[in-house]
Amino acid sequence: MCSRAAKIYEPAPQLTVRLPKHGAGLVLVACLIGCAMVGCAKPPGILFPAVEPAIVWPAPPEPPRIRLVGTISDSRDLKAGVSGREVFMAALRGARPPITFTSPQGVAFAPPGRLAVADSGGGAVHVIDLQGRTHEVVFGFENERFGAPVGVAWVDERLYVTDAERDEVIVMDGTGRWIERFGHDVLDRPVGIAYAKATGRLYVVNGNRHEVVVFDVNGHVVDTIGHRGLEPGTFNWPSHLCVRGDRLYVTDSGNFRVQVFDLNGTFMATIGQRGNAAGDLALPKGVAVDSAGHVYVVDARFENVQIFDEKGRLLLAFGSEGRQPGRFWLPAGIAIDASDRVWIADGGNRRIQVFEYLRAS
Repeated sequence: MCSRAAKIYEPAPQLTVRLPKHGAGLVLVACLIGCAMVGCAKPPGILFPAVEPAIVWPAPPEPPRIRLVGTISDSRDLKAGVSGREVFMAALRGARPPITFTSPQGVAFAPPGRLAVADSGGGAVHVIDLQGRTHEVVFGFENERFGAPVGVAWVDERLYVTDAERDEVIVMDGTGRWIERFGHDVLDRPVGIAYAKATGRLYVVNGNRHEVVVFDVNGHVVDTIGHRGLEPGTFNWPSHLCVRGDRLYVTDSGNFRVQVFDLNGTFMATIGQRGNAAGDLALPKGVAVDSAGHVYVVDARFENVQIFDEKGRLLLAFGSEGRQPGRFWLPAGIAIDASDRVWIADGGNRRIQVFEYLRAS
């Protein structure tokens, strides 16, 4: 399915270890040590507890095609699978405030289990290791702070971040340490970003100029795609984009559609149109493509996700407005991993919701 000083972190409380004075405390420590030695964790592949009752689309008796897997609202949601040693160390150092989202907008996934989230409302980028169960948050670089990070894209071991306020792309390593930045001379409110491995190019939505700028991985401009307009191949406030195979999908939000190009920028097709009927779009944001070629379009006004086939025909919609699991409030970015799990930035609900595409048996 269809991105001179160390990083700035949230100040951590000072670690204080207090040894127990009474027998009960000694028993507790003994138990924790036992856990650390034999392990108290769930298997590392299990991230979320099963959602009961299951939340699926379409509703029974139709066979399910989309299933809610779980949510990440803060760093505590990763702790269901931590090791016994981590449990022991956490008990010694005391509780730390959880890392939370403010307004997640962009999301990118890289194997084997690295999740990056651009949190524009919090002026931060979250780097989550789903295998190691760690959650780090980066607020800036080079003694400076992010303005409004919106888009994220992984390129091998590097993370590229668009900052709509700073008008640049910031490059970090996989742990969030700053490497370089580029785009000041051409970018005006950059938002979505995607990488095409086949060409080694980065595609960046240049929001205020209604175009897509194509860079190489070193930050040199290679090409531009589109300009402001209504006709095919032009844009009106584009926002997000993704690359799948030899296709580039661009969310043309102000024109209520997704446009499909080849990787050289040649227009190929349009998905969606303005309206209130099924298959229409009101405020399209994130776009991604699964392993079967289905195109997922997040709509921040309909508060749902619509799934289209490669010819632009509606197959299914899931989600609705609300706070409950499986519902959305101003959803934005979307990423689909190699296992067809669908990661959606549910901005107004301050969380990432995870779904799964279920193939027909």
